[in-house]
Amino acid sequence: MNDGIAGWLLALAISAALIPWSRREQRPAAVGAFALLLLYVVALAVAGWLLDPDWRPWAPAIAAAAVWLAFQPLLAVGRLTRAEVGLVPLRPGSARPAFVVTAIALVLNAWIVGLRGPAAMSVAGPLLLAVVLAAMIEELVFRGVILALADRAHPSRWDLWGAPVSLGGLAVTAAFVALHGVRPGMLLGVAPAA
Repeated sequence: MNDGIAGWLLALAISAALIPWSRREQRPAAVGAFALLLLYVVALAVAGWLLDPDWRPWAPAIAAAAVWLAFQPLLAVGRLTRAEVGLVPLRPGSARPAFVVTAIALVLNAWIVGLRGPAAMSVAGPLLLAVVLAAMIEELVFRGVILALADRAHPSRWDLWGAPVSLGGLAVTAAFVALHGVRPGMLLGVAPAA
């Protein structure tokens, strides 16, 4: 089986596992998180299949945009709030810790990627734009919408340095990492940033 497809199936399995572990009243949120992840995987596969090879780096951005558009009615009718999906200003004093954690994760990620060897392709402007845009939209989708639904299905139980941590959040992070493939080198490259 292809490494990418194995990762997609693993991500879906992780997300689907939230459903039976949810209480009855929280199960619709778990189903919603799974459905949006399924939409992401299907859109990613279709975009990768339909796009010319030069345009395939845009597939994750297209998939994330499909999920972003699909969840808009939930936001419009108040089933999800802007605060739940992260569309609110930063809290005072939160920018510095966020910057430090992000910088550490990016340095660690760059170090691990450097251990894997030189890049298989050159980083051209359009490719860099596709990757950056995809990352921004994926963050809104995974750390916004899907995480909001997963947190509703499994509310936070732990506190890690002031940040609430839930089974739903851990599952979303594991699914996000798995989406990138299941090879150890890829997992180590993605996990610190995730």
